[in-house]
Amino acid sequence: INECLLDPDLCPNGRCENLHGTYKCICNPGYEVDSTGKNCIDIDECVLNTLLCDNGQCRNTPGSFTCTCPKGFVYTPDLKTCEDIDECESNPCVNGVCKNTPGSFACECSPESTLDTTRTVCIETVKGTCWQNMVDGRCEININGATLKSECCSTLGAAWGSPCTQCERDVNECEVFPGVCTNGQCVNTLGSFVCQCPSGMTLDASGRTCLDINECKMVPSLCTHGKCRNTIGSFKCRCDSGFALDSEERNCTDIDECRISPDLCGQGICVNTPGDFECECFEGYESGFMMMKNCMDIDECQRNPLLCRGGTCINTEGSFRCDCPPGHHISPNISACIDINECDLSTNLCRNGRCVNLIGKYQCACNPGYQSTADKLHCIDIDECSIMNGGCENFCTNSEGSYECSCKQGFALMPDHRTCTDIDECEDNPNICDGGQCTNIPGEYRCLCYDGFMASEDMKTCVDVNECDLHPNICLSGTCENTKGSFICHCDMGYSGKKGTTGCTDINECEIGAHNCDRHAVCTNIPGSFKCSCSPGWIGNGIKCTDLDECSNGTHKCSPHADCKNTMGSYRCLCKEGYTGDGFTCT
Repeated sequence: INECLLDPDLCPNGRCENLHGTYKCICNPGYEVDSTGKNCIDIDECVLNTLLCDNGQCRNTPGSFTCTCPKGFVYTPDLKTCEDIDECESNPCVNGVCKNTPGSFACECSPESTLDTTRTVCIETVKGTCWQNMVDGRCEININGATLKSECCSTLGAAWGSPCTQCERDVNECEVFPGVCTNGQCVNTLGSFVCQCPSGMTLDASGRTCLDINECKMVPSLCTHGKCRNTIGSFKCRCDSGFALDSEERNCTDIDECRISPDLCGQGICVNTPGDFECECFEGYESGFMMMKNCMDIDECQRNPLLCRGGTCINTEGSFRCDCPPGHHISPNISACIDINECDLSTNLCRNGRCVNLIGKYQCACNPGYQSTADKLHCIDIDECSIMNGGCENFCTNSEGSYECSCKQGFALMPDHRTCTDIDECEDNPNICDGGQCTNIPGEYRCLCYDGFMASEDMKTCVDVNECDLHPNICLSGTCENTKGSFICHCDMGYSGKKGTTGCTDINECEIGAHNCDRHAVCTNIPGSFKCSCSPGWIGNGIKCTDLDECSNGTHKCSPHADCKNTMGSYRCLCKEGYTGDGFTCT
């Protein structure tokens, strides 16, 4: 494992070097490796070398050190010490002599002068007599007894002091003291001089030194986006990285790197920032380290070895791709190859079975009655009938996923759905031979038909015989109607017949009382009907008979010597008084 690539933050303040099975740190200057070899720790140079920053103070910093020198000393990089500054080289003493001292200097004045408050200018302090004339070495006419030499000699005096000394007419101090106006221009005046400072400088309190105006301190806003460096009489701007001086060299303006180099970022968008620029990289790219800010391709495969788990990671420009083995596809976050669950993708897989997902493929677990193909991707029907007839005694019929046993006609499947047994049709259907008697035989039955029926050709049904068609005259004196197994004669009026008997017989209405003759009439049967005749002694059509009065109509047979007496339906003969007999004969 290359730990240096996996973790870019290893070995801060140094460089990571991969080793077999481990790594080590190669440290930057100012750092040293610790005992483990895997960390860079700061070297405290101030402790290691006590001579560093001699005459000053050594301060340790991460990876280095700094020297802080006291006033009057300056740091020398070559010696790495604080060396004394010889201030006298700049002629700081006016009207005096400069003496250098460690870290400073001192001005020494003539007897008639003393140092001012700045300790750099010798000012006259001794007053003496001012003489108007000097003749043959003698001073004459005392003008003023307490006058400074410079005041005396620059006005009416010709000599000064006691003993007197001749005044030199105007002394050109600028020539006498070439460096009297430090950092300025000396202009001689009568009896004195003035210092004129260049632009950017001003006189100090002594009037003899032009002090630089530190514009950087006076105007903190100078040199925005840079560092203000004071110079004698002016200042300069040192611009920060990403900024450039304007035409007046007094301001730092931002450098628009994006405008100067439109393709600066490569695969990204350049965004200018104050003093710098940033690259907003497209997906799959990142800005480089340190000064390399252009967008570089991210090798996702090397950076993250866990990418494309289950497959092969291939880096591409700005991205990567996973080559997945068959039966796998990219996960939604494009970070791994995951198994394709073919069973969830389609409901049409493994018809007549159950789909079982496996890593990179699937196979079918088939339902009973089906077997898998050689590639185990389909379920096909098992033809059970081809194997020992499926165990069926008679017929085997294959079907999808199953099979069925069936029996010859007249036989039925047993509960084991394999063997056959004879069907007793006569017992199962008592009316199967309607009009006959059923006789069971193996595999079938026979019908023995009753009278009025005849057996069909296969002897499995009894067919009614139509006696009316067979014997057209079977119902004489009537109409024949066929019935199941027999016939009925519908006899004409006055005739009757019985089911199954031939012909119609005359009905003796007189005998059975099915006539309407009067009770005093005689019923006489005739073929198909009857007739009524009134009984003797009665008269009428037979259906209605009224009494015949034989006595009145003279049809009686009474003796002349008898009296005729009519009775209902007859008469009586009564022998007259004096006669005897039965009335028909009276004597």
